[in-house]
Amino acid sequence: MQGPSHLLVSWYFAEAAGAASPRDRRIVAWAGIAPDIDVLAYAAAIVFYGFDKDLAFENVWQVMHHRYTHGLTFVVLTGVVAWFLAARTSARARVALLAVIASAMHNFFDVVAGGPTWPVYPYWPVSELPVSASWSWTIGEWPNVLILLGCLAGMLIHAKVAGRSPLECFGDRADAWFVRTVRAGSTGAAATTGSRATRWIIWLAVALGALAVLAPLGFNPFG
Repeated sequence: MQGPSHLLVSWYFAEAAGAASPRDRRIVAWAGIAPDIDVLAYAAAIVFYGFDKDLAFENVWQVMHHRYTHGLTFVVLTGVVAWFLAARTSARARVALLAVIASAMHNFFDVVAGGPTWPVYPYWPVSELPVSASWSWTIGEWPNVLILLGCLAGMLIHAKVAGRSPLECFGDRADAWFVRTVRAGSTGAAATTGSRATRWIIWLAVALGALAVLAPLGFNPFG
């Protein structure tokens, strides 16, 4: 599953679980995408191999991804970090638990939506036992595309209905602006030309962002 989908799904999970503050929801959401932090090693490998993405993939990404940051140790580490970052001492255990679940959910989603030839090693370092599913769909296939588009649409709807959105992950001011823009001008005189234009820009940015994520993954809606 794509990185943005992991982040959005984890935020929705935190929201559904009743995480009390924006800070706590942010912690859980970022915990849900944290296993993909090893993308930094892939970026370094691309530079190391003279910007040959195939060599970097074969020698680094394919070997280490779904292993070192997708195992038990990293899941537990995520919970420990979340415990220290939680907004209130009384909520630390709850936030840490939600972060652990979000990190473990990431591993589950990568089994389901990462492709049958790219196993996850959830028991590392205790065991090198790979976990995969023969029916798993690959990153660029339509179920992952549908998940991403559904998460993005949900972001707009939730902002309008609940007054907050996954943009909390990038700060309260960003979320407040987004909610204000989505809600502005829905009826009557408040529907100014400026607010309409801004909402169209948001929709366009969402569409372009989705394409930017999907294009490198081989998704082709016309082929």
